[in-house]
Amino acid sequence: MRTKTKLFLAIMAIASLGVSAGYSNTSQEGNTKIVRGIVTSDSILSGMTASLLPPNRYSIEAILPPGQCPGHYDMKLSDIKKIKKADLIVSFKGMPFMDKARLGNETHLLVDTGGRNWMVPDSYIYGLGILATGLSKRFPEERDEIMIRKENTVRKVKAEANSLIEKIKQAGIFGKPVIASSMQKESLEWMDFRVVGEYGRQEAMSTREFVRLSKIGKDQHVILVADNLQSGPDAGKGIAETLRVPHVVLTNFPSEKGYLATLRDNVNAILTAVMRK
Repeated sequence: MRTKTKLFLAIMAIASLGVSAGYSNTSQEGNTKIVRGIVTSDSILSGMTASLLPPNRYSIEAILPPGQCPGHYDMKLSDIKKIKKADLIVSFKGMPFMDKARLGNETHLLVDTGGRNWMVPDSYIYGLGILATGLSKRFPEERDEIMIRKENTVRKVKAEANSLIEKIKQAGIFGKPVIASSMQKESLEWMDFRVVGEYGRQEAMSTREFVRLSKIGKDQHVILVADNLQSGPDAGKGIAETLRVPHVVLTNFPSEKGYLATLRDNVNAILTAVMRK
């Protein structure tokens, strides 16, 4: 009987140690990590925000999947729940699906693109400055680190952008004419292609538009047709087939691999398509 009593007391002692140890890790103010939840409208802003804020104190996720069109995305119940729990919501001005969430100004950082495509490196850097200023106002205690991280990110973007432009030059396609989705015009002009014809969404492509662009492509000797993934990956495919030139699909939002990797993928998609011709 004494043996059973001693065993019982020993088990209870071990259990109480385990409980108290677990409690101390979560309840002692000095050991607790305060993690703020941030939800962004899309992967451009989630990547930028993640590059500017210290990762151990913030969790960041995007609502819009990278491959989907902002104009066609329907807000899900799970998205609404994420937004309601978030300490801060960061979104681009004019995102239709974000309007449905009825966001309050106190938890919402609304960002204006300035009419620029932030996938283009120069515009991405411009956007980093805007976002860094906005986040510094929301989290003033992080201002110094935000600015340091911004400068580090700017250096990385500039270095990668210069490297990619050099690859295009070496491929001998610098300054060549192309036809493209209007959503990719700025990106292709950054790569120093001449966009001699552009078109809108896939559903808006008419027979008349198709004939017009095919004639331009033939007259200008375009080297490829570039579509935008989010607005219609096959919108220009027929034009490319008619002209017998490569058809490529570029993305206007960073994939899960991040901004710089997606920028590389866009450039490499063009280089690979042209070399296969």
